Formats: sequence, structure tokens, C-alpha cells
Amino acid sequence: MVFKPMKPMLVLFNPSSNQGRAAGKRGILQAALNRAGLEHAFVVTQSAGHLRRLAREAGRDYRIIVGAGGDSTYSIIAGEITAGRTDAVLGMIPLGSSNDVPREFGLERMDRAVQALKEGRTRAIDLGLVRAGESVLGCFLGQANVGLGAVVNRRVARMAERRRKTARRQWAAGYLAVRAALWSREVPLRLDIEDGGPAYSGKILAAVFSNIRYWATGKIIAPEARTDDGLLDLCLIKPCRFLRLAEIYRLAGKGRHGRLRQVEFRQAGVFRLRSEVPMEIQADGDILGTNDGRTRFNDLEIGILPAALQIIG
Repeated sequence: MVFKPMKPMLVLFNPSSNQGRAAGKRGILQAALNRAGLEHAFVVTQSAGHLRRLAREAGRDYRIIVGAGGDSTYSIIAGEITAGRTDAVLGMIPLGSSNDVPREFGLERMDRAVQALKEGRTRAIDLGLVRAGESVLGCFLGQANVGLGAVVNRRVARMAERRRKTARRQWAAGYLAVRAALWSREVPLRLDIEDGGPAYSGKILAAVFSNIRYWATGKIIAPEARTDDGLLDLCLIKPCRFLRLAEIYRLAGKGRHGRLRQVEFRQAGVFRLRSEVPMEIQADGDILGTNDGRTRFNDLEIGILPAALQIIG
């Protein structure tokens, strides 16, 4: 039998990350990689589907697959690496709007990320997984969100199509989307949650299931989260007025929002959710759905795959 030698590194560059701003950093990134002396292939992706196909194929040929983009770029590549059961390692170059996943590993700056690739140190991390019945909807490195996070994500995506200048101003787009979500009464959402401890049943504004500490561009939504503990950290935000929600957001900057009565933390290896009103779920920036296009579900399971992925960092 003849064994095909593995190629060292493939960089999958997503120019659409950060509302298209990533495209302008292509030359800077390529120069940085060349200065570091990193032997690599460089491919510009054309769509999420194209990225997914390239990542799937690369797992057979490359030792390291580097996502140059945002958090959703990394989760797509991670999903293909784990689904293909390859030994490929994920690398990350931060070109997204929030960069919370690379921030967890000290890679939120391009120079640090390139240096990490040069040094080549790897670590095993957990991977979040979302299921609806027998269907695997997707995986995540950072967070999965039910409630306000999913609604805001959908509204900002629509805003990007209609009001591109506003959508590119992240704080403005988020503010408008939150106000619209509250005004339309898409939230609060009544949710039943089972996690092996006392069940939760009641209304929530948001349920954030975290594998990492950081969220919303550096806010510490889950102070106790670790990427190698085999657990997800849930932050429940219960119904409150807009000003209190703004206070929660401010305190989350230092991870101090848990002092407010509208905030509750839980930890578990798997959470089972039920809602009489079908719910959306967002993971690492994307609304998840089935192959036939369904994006709302009455029942969801959000769990963790311990040490499922090797990353550079």
C-alpha cells in the first residue's frame, strides 16, 4: 500500500466575514504568513457551502486547516473535521466582527494567530453539538443561543440585506435589532429545560449555552466556562425591561452580571429544551436548520463532545 503524504497547511479565507471587511485584509494576511515562513495553500471561499466542501475535502489532504474569518467560519471547518473523523487540526485567523472564539485562546490579533501557527502547539478542546430529534443541526466552538440572541441574529442578517451601512455599524445594528425584538414580543419565550438537576420551567429573554467565556465582542457571559471540562455553561436571562437588559450587558463586560436576580447560571454536559412555540437556535453566528430548510423547533438537545477537536493555540 502506498501512503499519500499529508500537506502541511491550507488557509481558507472567508472574504465575507465582518460584513465584507475581511476582504480588505487578504494582502496583509498573506504577507504575514509569508514573513513567518509558513508553507501553505491559500484559497478564497465563495460561500458557506463552498467553505464546507473545501473543509471536508481538505481533511483528507492537510494536517492543518486554517479558517481566516469569523466564528462561524471556524465552526463550519470544525464540523467537517469531526464529521470526517480526520486527524486534521484547526487553526484560526481572526477576521470576524467579534472574534470571541480566538479571543478565548489569546488569538484575537492576527499577529498572535500567525505566531501560534508558526509555533504549532496543539490542544484538544470540547465541541458543542445541537440536535433536533435524530437530526444534527450543527456544532459550535463558542455559543448556542435561544431567544433574544437568535432573534437579533436573524434581524441583523435581514438588516444587512436592506440597510447595509447600518448593519456594518455593529453596535447600532444590535441596538435596533434588540429594540425591535422586544417591541414585536418575539421574546420572552417560555422554555422547559432539563439538565440532570432541578428542571427549569418559565419565561426567558435569552438562553446562552457557552463552551467559552467570551460573547458579544469580549463580554464575559460565562465566567466559569472552560473548553476542556466536558461541560456547557448556561446563562439564563429572565424577562426584564430594556434598561435592566442594558445593565446586564454592561456588567457582563467584567463577568459580574450574575449578581442580578434576572440572571441564572447552570452547568451540564447536555441540556434538553422544550417550547410550545417553535424556537430558533443560533450557533456561532448562524441560524441552524435541517437540510429541508426547517429552522424552528419545539424540542432541542444541546450537548458537548469532550476533547473532540484539536486546535492550534
